[in-house]
Amino acid sequence: MDNLEQELKKALKKNGDFDTDKSETLRKEIVQMWYSKNLRKTKIIFWIFYLCSIGMMIAGYIGLRTADDTVGMLSWVLFFMIGFNSTILMKLWYWVIDTKLSVLKEMKQLQLQMTELNSKELPAGN
Repeated sequence: MDNLEQELKKALKKNGDFDTDKSETLRKEIVQMWYSKNLRKTKIIFWIFYLCSIGMMIAGYIGLRTADDTVGMLSWVLFFMIGFNSTILMKLWYWVIDTKLSVLKEMKQLQLQMTELNSKELPAGN
């Protein structure tokens, strides 16, 4: 059982009688907190590698402009292209992770709704 599920169970136990507006707000807050924490980590990783890739592109361009021989020029063009392709790959990676986190967020909300429905069906003594 992960931390989010434990937090959700604690919150549900605390609120014995479920007010739909109250439980809906609580659910959204917990899931949003989890989602924003993971998305923040993803953004930090993305920006670090994205700036490194842009640095490679700039270094490749500067090296290309200062190279005198053909082999040097080809080496700097290759360096530039690796940086350029890395920026594209980082954007794709971010898009995939953002989509994954969004789906997980929806799944966690659905999981909490199912838990709420199950707990409403149980007798008050359990």
